[in-house]
Amino acid sequence: MSSPSARPQLQIREVREEDAAALCEIFNEVVQDHLETFDSEPRTLEDQQMRIAAAQQDPKHPIVVAELRNWIAGWAALAPYDTRIALDDIGEVYVYVRRTFRGFGVGRQLMRAMQETTGRLGYRKLVGRILAQNQDGLTLCRATGWREVGRHSAHVRLEDTLHDVVVVECQILSSALPQP
Repeated sequence: MSSPSARPQLQIREVREEDAAALCEIFNEVVQDHLETFDSEPRTLEDQQMRIAAAQQDPKHPIVVAELRNWIAGWAALAPYDTRIALDDIGEVYVYVRRTFRGFGVGRQLMRAMQETTGRLGYRKLVGRILAQNQDGLTLCRATGWREVGRHSAHVRLEDTLHDVVVVECQILSSALPQP
């Protein structure tokens, strides 16, 4: 019988080049599920490798992975929200969890790790856009301190059907900027 201290722990770490195949596999599962991404085409291994290389060259936009016993359970990426200088301290977060690990807190740990990381990097806010039918994604955001700030009706087309998108945000409290 295992005790809580003897159970394997999920480790959150920075992405490595050798993670590309696992990240690509997880992303492509998400594309197939039509719930967590607006992308409709699977990603190639070469594309994922280029994204990892770009993240490794740009510390302001990291990729982190959740690993359990050398198995990648999920990953999160931070992308620029906007290229204008007045908005460069806002990031857009993407969280992807392997089907077999959904519902076990992997997404929450990835989101919290990304929130901590962005606080250290000087971000003041994170934003996200979630398909309205993605109740797991909306629950994840609520559980990690995000709030819903709007809804785009009939906003994204997936397989010739228009879907509503919920806009969410998270204030990063560690920001050095004064709050209004």
